[in-house]
Amino acid sequence: MTSSMDKPFLVLNLDDTLSWQRALLAAPHEWIDLRHVEGKKAYATPEAISAIAAALHPHQDLPLCYWGAGEYHYVTLLRLQALRQPVTLLLFDHHHDAAPLQNGVVTCGNWVRHALALPWVRRVVWVGGRRPEMQLYLPHPRILRAAEPGPPEPFAVWADRAIPTADVYISIDKDVLAPDDGFTSWGAGDLALSELLDWLGALARHRRIVGADVGGEWSLSSAQVFPGPRDRRAISRNQRANIAIRDALAPVLFPPRPTASGHTG
Repeated sequence: MTSSMDKPFLVLNLDDTLSWQRALLAAPHEWIDLRHVEGKKAYATPEAISAIAAALHPHQDLPLCYWGAGEYHYVTLLRLQALRQPVTLLLFDHHHDAAPLQNGVVTCGNWVRHALALPWVRRVVWVGGRRPEMQLYLPHPRILRAAEPGPPEPFAVWADRAIPTADVYISIDKDVLAPDDGFTSWGAGDLALSELLDWLGALARHRRIVGADVGGEWSLSSAQVFPGPRDRRAISRNQRANIAIRDALAPVLFPPRPTASGHTG
């Protein structure tokens, strides 16, 4: 039997934050260095979007991707653009990332609204913990906020109401986690890592997970060359969460289908 450690995942090196996580990177993975791309931090120029999308294209068969600090969460949009099959996005994030659109500009704070413009993204289910960041949140008829941090029970009944597709895509920003379980440059939420893993297990039992991505890494200051004690604690905490998420997802991830399917669950 193939273990989760044998299944490669994708790493987008946008900011060097993942280069310090040696235990995570000891497992099989494919590495794309995108540090040279300009105009990509927090908001993405059209040129940056094109460059990152082109780099992702040869790796569409890898269902799990790590992308670095929270400023690059719009990478999920590019992954969804390539998916082209009916899907529900499960977003685990302290922030909703669904701020009003700004003249078509893609940012780390509004990419969810861009994703909802894709005809195959049928719904977004946002899990933000107990006290998520609601600033600039405008309700959308296809964004459903899960009211409780843990998976609802009975989950099958809830999923039949909340998730309209057979396939789901999962995006995790570790700023959703409580400080003991994750630490990011954007602060922290209040979701326990155990609650997040419970969600992943429940989703795997009741839906087909066709892709996932993980971010929310700790960034060093621009003046630093090596991490200090506080940085090392944050990196260690995030690496532990990254490995736990990888080990939970790797056995249950399915590569995206090569062509769009009409089945919506």
